[in-house]
Amino acid sequence: MGNPDAAGPQGALEKRGGTRCWCGNRALEPYSAEYRVCRACGTLVSQGAAVPAAELYSESYWLERQKRHHGLPDIHARARLDLPERAAYWLAHLLQRKLPPGRILEVGCGHGGYVALLNWAGFDALGTEMSDWVTGFAARSFGVTVLRGPVEAQPLAPGSFDVIVVNDVLEHLPDPVATFRHCASLLSPAGFFVIQTPEYREHLAHADLVRTSDLFLKHIDGNSDEHLFLFSRRSATRFFAELGFPEIEFSNPVYSYDLFFTASRQPLARQTPEAIGAALVARPTGRLVQALLDKAAESADRWWAIQRLESGGKR
Repeated sequence: MGNPDAAGPQGALEKRGGTRCWCGNRALEPYSAEYRVCRACGTLVSQGAAVPAAELYSESYWLERQKRHHGLPDIHARARLDLPERAAYWLAHLLQRKLPPGRILEVGCGHGGYVALLNWAGFDALGTEMSDWVTGFAARSFGVTVLRGPVEAQPLAPGSFDVIVVNDVLEHLPDPVATFRHCASLLSPAGFFVIQTPEYREHLAHADLVRTSDLFLKHIDGNSDEHLFLFSRRSATRFFAELGFPEIEFSNPVYSYDLFFTASRQPLARQTPEAIGAALVARPTGRLVQALLDKAAESADRWWAIQRLESGGKR
């Protein structure tokens, strides 16, 4: 997570609510009771007072808030469920763009399962998290290295990572520009970001979401204390272009309400299935990873087949 005490315009966000967008625009327009919208770049800006990150992402967040407030499984269940679903999907996407070996940082890695999967695939991966409790959980559960505290505070060498993964974190940062500027300095010249964050669709008003019970409402209504900036495709493209990463490639997300994309300085080459398979079977744990990816792909194919049958072949 980003440093909630970072200096600059957004540093005071935790005290008074958002008075301006990350892009600098102060002429924000009403969107909902908890958010205003920046028409200049296409970002939703929270008007709530954010809970300090170290407090919000503590043990109670992972064990209680996830279930009570978000309606999601707690961290014990997520550590098991994420491996064959989200983590396998993310890894399959990454391997098409980067083969092991390579050094990867996951900012805000949660239970650490994806960091472990990256290591099993042949990468040298580590993570960051905000509380002692969750870093200890990741170490106990998956034997991975997770550094506690904001990424800006970590003793990480500039240019030392090939990939930085930031899943479900961008929306939580009080100063996303400062945090990602620092992350950009940690990437090698050919390095790139992989990002997942809830998608604000600019053509839909809040009333449209309410009328259709859109799942995006789960990210905004009652969540302005932790979802501080919600990006559209337009604002995400501008954000990373201004950081010096103009090559944005949007991909299908695991869940339809998310944005999922890579951001790089130059276009990324695509790896063939043969090259990916050869890289994985070069190590014993990679063979297990290959089997997991095969099963995950098989399950996804089966799910789509069921959807087509249930819709009478119209999909």
